[in-house]
Amino acid sequence: MDKDYYEKGSVKIAEVTAVQLKKLEQRRKLTKKSDRMVICLVGLPGRGKSFIARKLQTFLKWRGNECEVFNVGKYRRQVQADHVARTEAQKKEKPDIRSTLRQSVGACDANFFDSKNPKAAELRQEAASAAMVEMLKWLDVEKSVEDHSYDHIWASATKASIQRSRIAIFDATNSTAVRRQWVLEECTSPEKRNGKLTGCMFVESVCDDQELLEENFRFKVQNSPDFKGMTEDEAIADLRHRVQKYEEQYETIDDDSQSYIKIFNLSSKLLVNHIYGRMAKVIVPSLMSWNIGSRAIYLCRSGHTGKPSYDGTSPKSESQKNARGDLLGPQGLEFRDNLEKFIKKEGHAFAKRKSDAMMMPFAPLHKET
Repeated sequence: MDKDYYEKGSVKIAEVTAVQLKKLEQRRKLTKKSDRMVICLVGLPGRGKSFIARKLQTFLKWRGNECEVFNVGKYRRQVQADHVARTEAQKKEKPDIRSTLRQSVGACDANFFDSKNPKAAELRQEAASAAMVEMLKWLDVEKSVEDHSYDHIWASATKASIQRSRIAIFDATNSTAVRRQWVLEECTSPEKRNGKLTGCMFVESVCDDQELLEENFRFKVQNSPDFKGMTEDEAIADLRHRVQKYEEQYETIDDDSQSYIKIFNLSSKLLVNHIYGRMAKVIVPSLMSWNIGSRAIYLCRSGHTGKPSYDGTSPKSESQKNARGDLLGPQGLEFRDNLEKFIKKEGHAFAKRKSDAMMMPFAPLHKET
């Protein structure tokens, strides 16, 4: 009986078709060899963008890349502080102490993020432009490191010079298609970049888990300078108002000609579009593996070793010599026993903290009317 279609396969030589060439051309455009890369974050406030930025930076540096985060919020607070200082200098009356405290750190309330506020929009663009200039300046630094890996072998040889990839993370809401197109143009335009080939991809954080949002909001208001001088309730209300202002103009990424990754509820689900090469091999797996949980990590050296005792005779075999615990001396054995007790104690304490945390109530998240 002849083999059917699925078993016999094909003996024809593979041919390149117009459809394949079209698809490969799109991939080629998005995977040009470049030592410079920009990861542009996208998302509403309180969606974990800065958390993602810090995680990416730590991971990429650990892999040997040069990586820096450029948080537009820092530049925005500086721009706002300078603007307020200039405005206050023209006034005769002195502001109250609370206003002075907030103005000193460039804190911005929700009205600053209103799309109908032209002056605030101008200041926000000024901050984004300042962050962009600093980021591109950092990307263009030519920096190499010497490889000492083989010094012990090639003592007289010239040390190899390694050009590390430089990856910049543009940390901002980047909430509209117009703003993202601006980022893309500034980073990749041949005219503006003058032959300095730079890749650009977007990472959008989408979060609709109400409990997770509430926790993110509380963490944000407790740590962000924007809420300095406010009570927690005032800060939460202001943050919700800010989110509402952003939601009025927010546009999710839907341009499938761009390279982007969407993260839902901090990596419970990922959507990946036109991500190839090192980004597919490095960034995607790392984003999939992270979570927002915290746990203790203990680094422990081995216990003190001593000469093994086998009734005065030498070990009879390598398996005996290397058996776990055989080569620990009296102090090492004592350390081993105490370590076991310590880890059990810490484990029980961690389990209790986890159980207590699960019982904590979550305040209801609601939009203001």
